[in-house]
Amino acid sequence: MQLSAGSTVVSIDTSAGGRVSSLIMDGTELLVTAADDTLGWGLYPMVPFAGRVRDGVLMFRGLQYELPLRLPPNAMHGTVLDVEWTVVEQLPAKVTMTCDLGTDWPFTGTVTHVIDVVDGDVLFTLTLDALEPQPAQVGWHPWFIPPRHSHHNFTAMLQQDVSGITTNQRVPVPHRKYDDCFVKPITMPWITIGDVKVEISSDCSHWVIYNANPAGICFEPQSGPPNGINTEPYVVMPGKPLVRHMVITRIS
Repeated sequence: MQLSAGSTVVSIDTSAGGRVSSLIMDGTELLVTAADDTLGWGLYPMVPFAGRVRDGVLMFRGLQYELPLRLPPNAMHGTVLDVEWTVVEQLPAKVTMTCDLGTDWPFTGTVTHVIDVVDGDVLFTLTLDALEPQPAQVGWHPWFIPPRHSHHNFTAMLQQDVSGITTNQRVPVPHRKYDDCFVKPITMPWITIGDVKVEISSDCSHWVIYNANPAGICFEPQSGPPNGINTEPYVVMPGKPLVRHMVITRIS
């Protein structure tokens, strides 16, 4: 399906995790539109966890659960990125989709994703509704094509341990290639692709930046850090959903 407003055209593949398969602004494609790996293209929601979960093990209220190892030895990016989503409402510039959290997640719940093109900008809202208490995260994983320029300005980066899993230790932001989690943005990240400059903004508390792959660059807003469903669990309760937003804004 396609959404459009002004010179912005958003294509969505409901069968591939409800992901944005193409995002064109002013005639310029911004996203990686194909890859051999399901994880490596488009813009997809990460629910009910974002990033890695160490060894695929979830601990909650004294019980241990095993999650599928999408990227061994760890679980990765949630359970809904490659499943069919159901369209609840579709308008020329807005769509609402939903799916349940699936059998790979040990708790019942649903997620709703709203994508809305407003004045050429693209607004995203993820809502996780729990049918029983559960730890949860939401976030987005956009694969932008290699930009002419990119900029980010965060107060700190979270140190990784020897297994490559984020800790809660904050360290200064280094100048190097990243597959790391950042906190407290001073300004929101922006990139320039062709002649199109866009800002990626969100009310999420954590951001993973991945620029170690020449195929593209990722700025991933997340409601918590990698492995956060174990280390910093946000417990969603029935009637009290987890809601987060992201906006991709054309700034020149």
